[in-house]
Amino acid sequence: MSWGGQGAQQEWLLPTAIEEAAAAIAPLETEWDQDKLSKKLKEYFNKGAKNMNFKGRRGLAELINEYADNALGSLFAGLGDREWLFTGQADFLLCMDAGIKDLFPGNVLRPVPQLDFEQMVLASYERAFEEQRFGPILSEAVPQVVTGPKIKKKVWNCCDAGRKEAVNSGSTDIEEFTQVWINSSIANLSEASQGSPESTMAPELAVKLFVTLLEGSGLPLQMVADGTAPPVHLVEEAIASAYQEHTKVEDAGDYPEQPKKKQKGAFSLWG
Repeated sequence: MSWGGQGAQQEWLLPTAIEEAAAAIAPLETEWDQDKLSKKLKEYFNKGAKNMNFKGRRGLAELINEYADNALGSLFAGLGDREWLFTGQADFLLCMDAGIKDLFPGNVLRPVPQLDFEQMVLASYERAFEEQRFGPILSEAVPQVVTGPKIKKKVWNCCDAGRKEAVNSGSTDIEEFTQVWINSSIANLSEASQGSPESTMAPELAVKLFVTLLEGSGLPLQMVADGTAPPVHLVEEAIASAYQEHTKVEDAGDYPEQPKKKQKGAFSLWG
């Protein structure tokens, strides 16, 4: 196979990758037969490139990230309730790799060395897969600690962004990752709450939320793949520290000066 995207190879790669993925999943799948599974997977990964704009100066990494979000978003929308997907028993990396090679224009791929391309695809796949897997976990946990649509949305957004920041930190230590996740989430919550995260979610509720997330498979799968237990023991202290760090203490100088009342002069009596 020659390197260079759409039109460069003599045969399509995605159908073969999908058939192999479906065959591997078939023993785990209880609702769809292998033919239907293949058909749906083909739909998800072809749909990923639909409506993408390949013109302009967008870099390949950005385009791959968009494709990953689209394709894996469709995958989880259709199969997100399957335990084999949620627990990472199925691997769709080769499907995504093949989909990009089949569907992206050759002029977008050719300038990039193939090794660089493979690394982009791997990083994008792992990121998008974890984000899609984590979303439902967070959506189930948040209503257990806070109520009201606006507050739930605020907490959801802050915790989701905090987890992304922990992923982007590059930490591979499970305790360090958890601490960065908690600290970033509370920092986001403080920013969204005028410096008072407690006005949106009390610290004890934040402890409950993060314990629920850690115990509910909220950590990246690769961090617990060897059976490492989630570091629930550090949540309470990390929450207390984060609230202390990110709560803005107002002093007299933070309050706007009250306008002085105008004194009525002699001419005001003639109003």
